[in-house]
Amino acid sequence: MRRRVLLLVSIPILLGLLTMGPAGAESADGQPPLGRPVYLALGDSVAAGVGASDLAVTGYVPVLYDLLRDEPSCQLLGQPGCRSLALDNLAVGGATSSTLLTGQLPAAEDELRAHNGDRNPRNDVLVVTIDIGGNDVFSVVPSCTAGPTPQCLGLVQARLVSFEANFSQILSRLRAAAGPDTVIVAMTYYNPLGSCFRAGLAPLADVVLEGGPGLEGLNDRIRRISAANGVLVADTYGLLGPGDLVGGTDCLHPNDAGHQKIAEAFAAVLAGADAQAAA
Repeated sequence: MRRRVLLLVSIPILLGLLTMGPAGAESADGQPPLGRPVYLALGDSVAAGVGASDLAVTGYVPVLYDLLRDEPSCQLLGQPGCRSLALDNLAVGGATSSTLLTGQLPAAEDELRAHNGDRNPRNDVLVVTIDIGGNDVFSVVPSCTAGPTPQCLGLVQARLVSFEANFSQILSRLRAAAGPDTVIVAMTYYNPLGSCFRAGLAPLADVVLEGGPGLEGLNDRIRRISAANGVLVADTYGLLGPGDLVGGTDCLHPNDAGHQKIAEAFAAVLAGADAQAAA
């Protein structure tokens, strides 16, 4: 645990929290109430914590949240107050890029504008994480039992084109609502099929995720669109092994160990971004 704490010491999110204390009617200097800074999460069932033994505790979003507000991290800097960070997890199981665009995104935009558009920088949304797209493409994979045939790849390509249009709009609107200073991190997907009853389709899932001849995969689209919108990427492709997945009849979700690895991937990106900014 000490290694994970040290990893987060330099994250700029923590630096923005150092002077915060409990909210009150009015601060000592007569300024408006301090309010609470926010970590905002969007996504599908992975962000919602499905597969974890306790969705609200061992899913990757609450694990990352705990890392971000970990009190020892503040003590290492000689400052109190990080525990005032709030979490708003808007993720919905089964979400696709289309449903996120019409459901979670408007709520996220409202929250970002309310917090980041007022005159109180102490209640800003400081970090946004998002995972979306897995349900867009993996719903097609079971119909491709013959492998990456032209018909199968045509179905995949159609889903990827639709995802790209939606994801581009999602990130563009998030960035516009959040402003230039809020850290936004998107996730690429791991291949979940190797440990479940559809293990024979795992090679096809690799093509869907990482592409192949004539096909740009889901993850490369996530990377490219994220870069175009000033969004960082937590890359989980190849990160999770058989012991990190629920497996069996569940062909999608990480277990507690997998959620922990995903949280650490996000944390590493945030720490790396701070190191690059300081260089």
